[in-house]
Amino acid sequence: MLAAIGAISGATATWIVLRSVPTPLRTKERGSPPSASLGLGATGETVPYTPPSWAPASLTAPPSRLALAHLPTPLHKWPVPKVANETEVWIKRDDMTGCEYAGNKIRKLEFLLADAKAKGCDCVITVGGIQSNHCRATAAAARRVGLEPHILLRTSGPTDSDPGLVGNLLVDRMVGARIHLVSEAKFQAKGAWKLVCELRDDLEEDGKLPYAFPSGGSNALGSWGYIEAVREIADQAAAAQLHFDRIYFGCGSGGTAAGLALGVHLSGLGEAGTELVGLGVDDDPAFFYDKLDGLFRACFSDFTDLKSRELLTILDCVGQGYAQATDEELAYALQVARATGVCLDPVYTGKAALGMARDLRARPVERALFIHTGGLLGTYAKADQIGALLADF
Repeated sequence: MLAAIGAISGATATWIVLRSVPTPLRTKERGSPPSASLGLGATGETVPYTPPSWAPASLTAPPSRLALAHLPTPLHKWPVPKVANETEVWIKRDDMTGCEYAGNKIRKLEFLLADAKAKGCDCVITVGGIQSNHCRATAAAARRVGLEPHILLRTSGPTDSDPGLVGNLLVDRMVGARIHLVSEAKFQAKGAWKLVCELRDDLEEDGKLPYAFPSGGSNALGSWGYIEAVREIADQAAAAQLHFDRIYFGCGSGGTAAGLALGVHLSGLGEAGTELVGLGVDDDPAFFYDKLDGLFRACFSDFTDLKSRELLTILDCVGQGYAQATDEELAYALQVARATGVCLDPVYTGKAALGMARDLRARPVERALFIHTGGLLGTYAKADQIGALLADF
């Protein structure tokens, strides 16, 4: 399989395609059809999954995945503003995993929906905010493989009226997601997972065979999406003879963080000097450390002694709150777009990239990697706020 690696300098983009490892090996390990190297790999079919060679047998790997994402995603230089001059920043373009389901969520959904299909389910249930990237990706991917999507969306607006057609909601409705609006008060009183379970029970009473998973697809099975992503990053870095001193990513529901933390640890990248840094966008670092420790205990029985504080650093980038963007955060996203042609979203990657820039000024390294986890459709919900800032650009 070919790994796309390139460099951007100013307005000129140079892309280099490198063979990261021999095609037969990558085809076997990823369980991809032979046509994957021709750009025909995202077939939607169920394929066998072979875990990375460095994943211990005690870390029980899923037997299969759905070939949904366009992989591997590109890796290229990214000259972002407000970063120390001595640091060379690269970007991993997981915003290019697809179109309707672009972003980091589809890596997890490949495993979750494969499990749903294997169990004979006919619909899926998950939960998120009103502009949830995860719910949008779930809805589109579920339709792709013949499952009916039910999405619980938390809203501060009325729950008995039309939620609108802005951003992710437009795609949700285009693919026919069954939208269940939940008030903030009800969400806080019951919690996300209890609401999912209640909907699951209702659907079962109606004769449906639902498959439920938490926000972000963040459970043990979903975490395999980013254990696998570490293999992809390591392959690309090796092919280009690159070493990343630090890897940054936006930290939300915890599944991406859990997969990356385990992958960096088990693959030897951490031992080789790569620091993993999560930029928390919806809670404080202590919350995320505790959540990851709980995920390790509940889902990875052989890794209960692992402490998340030893595997990664989490920085507070919440700002005014989850999905609340400050003018400074949006202005930085605009600066990045003007300087590099890469658009960031206001909920995850915009906050995370600003947090990375601040950290690299305080703690510069030779080379850092930023994982772009997608979310562009959520930008439409901030159009008025962004429009007010454009006069200064």
